[in-house]
Amino acid sequence: MEVTIIIDGRRIRAKEGENVLEVALTNGIYIPHLCHHPDLPDIGSCRLCIVEVKGRQGVCPSCRLEAEEGMEIRTDSPEIRHLRRLAMELILAAHPEDCSTCPKYGQCELQTLIQYMGVSAARMNTRIKGIAMNDQNPLLIHDMNRCVLCGRCVRACSDLRGVGVLQYNKKDMEIYVGTLHDRLLKDADCRFCGACAEVCPTGTIRDMLHYTPVEKKDSLIPCQAACPAHADVPRYVRFVKEGKFEEATAVVHEKIPFPECLGHVCAHACEGKCRRGEVNEPVSIRNIKRYAAEHANNQMWKANSKHLPKTGKKVCVVGGGPAGMTAAYYLAKQGHETVLKEAMPKLGGQLQYGIPSYRLPREVVDREAGYLQDAGVRVETGCRVEKPGELLKEFDAVLMAIGTHKGVLLPMEGSQLPGVLLNADFLQKVSMGEDIRMGQRVIVLGGG
Repeated sequence: MEVTIIIDGRRIRAKEGENVLEVALTNGIYIPHLCHHPDLPDIGSCRLCIVEVKGRQGVCPSCRLEAEEGMEIRTDSPEIRHLRRLAMELILAAHPEDCSTCPKYGQCELQTLIQYMGVSAARMNTRIKGIAMNDQNPLLIHDMNRCVLCGRCVRACSDLRGVGVLQYNKKDMEIYVGTLHDRLLKDADCRFCGACAEVCPTGTIRDMLHYTPVEKKDSLIPCQAACPAHADVPRYVRFVKEGKFEEATAVVHEKIPFPECLGHVCAHACEGKCRRGEVNEPVSIRNIKRYAAEHANNQMWKANSKHLPKTGKKVCVVGGGPAGMTAAYYLAKQGHETVLKEAMPKLGGQLQYGIPSYRLPREVVDREAGYLQDAGVRVETGCRVEKPGELLKEFDAVLMAIGTHKGVLLPMEGSQLPGVLLNADFLQKVSMGEDIRMGQRVIVLGGG
């Protein structure tokens, strides 16, 4: 339900219960903040985002303030500025004054806030934490002298990634972020996903490697970046760890309609980029995906699967292989009337007629191919399209996904002699149960 609130005299519509800081930022009203991150639960520890609410005494952190009907909020006043300045001075009192030599110079949120607020720690008795920089971990550097105790890394590790390796530790009078018994990350079951470095607003936790902005985006979750479908690998792996196979499969279905098939035959490029491989060995992502698909009853994602309103558009997909089935599935979910035409008796393409059944059981292919009709796709098998241009008289768009059924002859003498079989033809005939007469001596060229 939506409510109307007033921020600095502006009437703004917001969802009831939405935190006021997000509402303000979304509507172009800047409120200083440091511990807040849009992907993390808020704790209100930095005290920089404080606001005043009409009818309430004192101030409160806007990141922890829920929008209510008729609420009137002030984001700026002499009292607010005084308290924000004091909060920032206390943060800076234990922070090194070396912005120009900091590895995160120019990209540091704390530095930006200092410049915005015009604050320094000159009034405070400053101190140096004296915590040795830890560069003994693979991939990540921890420099707790720069830590402002915003807690982003701890929340990212526990709430965002579900790992829970990072925690608050205390030594003498200093509180810092570390692991249980200050073990190295590789010994503390860290996944090295890089989420902690991504959310850190200062140079406290940072990646040992330096990336351009584009490279950094891909490097933060390299397994997801390597996946052609960009499936959220860390999320479904975490769900499997927790025994939540339904949730894990639902995550895969956000990007891939056939998780069990891929669990058998996926080329798992994600594992080649898994950062855990730089510590010991990559996570077996493909097998985890298959395990989740085999143990889920597929009720959650079906119940929550959303179809957009009908668009009135008709689309024909020619070819019922992996590409054609995937396209038809998501086109139907986008609200288009979708027809899938396949020349062979069954859907699947190379899944059905190329990959041997010992690697990919046919019942798995048939079961997941059935998801198309569940999504509203009209499937026509045994329907060969000879003149695709004619389809445009009936459909608004035609997608040709005719696949890779033709094999390739080797450019060598004798390749067209009787008895020479192409790989694709041979596998298709075997899959269809056709009788293939072969001699007593057989040679196979190619070890793929």
